[in-house]
Amino acid sequence: MNKRYSLVVIMILLSLLLGGCSLMTDQSTEKQEMIQIAESQKMKVAIENMLTKLDSKALTPEGKIKSYKISKDDLDYNPMGGILVKIVINNDEKLVLSTTIQEDATTKKYEETYFGETEELSALLTSNHSGKHP
Repeated sequence: MNKRYSLVVIMILLSLLLGGCSLMTDQSTEKQEMIQIAESQKMKVAIENMLTKLDSKALTPEGKIKSYKISKDDLDYNPMGGILVKIVINNDEKLVLSTTIQEDATTKKYEETYFGETEELSALLTSNHSGKHP
């Protein structure tokens, strides 16, 4: 009886271990898929279009937004559709734009459906300064 009980416990533990490893692999694959989407040319176009709506001279020497970087660690799927993206502006962690980007069903282009910005980024965009926040 003891051997039988031990065997059942070992089988259950083995099943849990294999199931857990499978779940971790699925999450890793999902994250890699999101990173691949975030690094795509379609995503670059969508983000740069959004940035030029905020700053008409974005990504030029005259613009307030000089550069941007997608925070790959913060990528996540939005339960309502699309990908949640955190964008760091001018390599300054205080200048952050958070957005949801979805693929348009008809045009197949990525578009932002929502965005929010930090107070510091808002201040930079409304100020007469360029570059880093005042």
